[in-house]
Amino acid sequence: MENEAVRLLMEHGVEHRIIELEERAISVQDVMKYAKTDIKPDEIAKTIIVKNKKGALHGVLLLGDHRIDSKKLNVVLGKTRFLSPDEVEGSTGMNLGEVCPLTLKIPILVDVRVLEKPRINFGSGNHLYGIEMNPRDLVKVIEYKTGDISLV
Repeated sequence: MENEAVRLLMEHGVEHRIIELEERAISVQDVMKYAKTDIKPDEIAKTIIVKNKKGALHGVLLLGDHRIDSKKLNVVLGKTRFLSPDEVEGSTGMNLGEVCPLTLKIPILVDVRVLEKPRINFGSGNHLYGIEMNPRDLVKVIEYKTGDISLV
């Protein structure tokens, strides 16, 4: 599989692995069920798109089994709301489950717990593939801010 995300990783010399899925995956459970190779459930990450009161969009990358702490997020970004599936598709060109933090054209906020993992995997921009990589290599590909924004 080659797409914009994979090209970016290759261009920046980032070691990665493509995870092939048997069917479209939206949830952590779906990824575990449909992955054709072994993956660790605690290394699955998700990208959620939010909009603040000023109308600015942000991508929020956090571990798949974590939830955003709205109070913490609001401190960092101002009052925010989650985009509907239609709004996500309209603003990113991607559907839920395929949103890739590497190709978003909006600011990215990474939860600090993501960077503690040896590896993470996330949407690639294609429903049938995910990308696995060392989260500390994200900085080689994209600019992002970090914050403590998930419920613990």
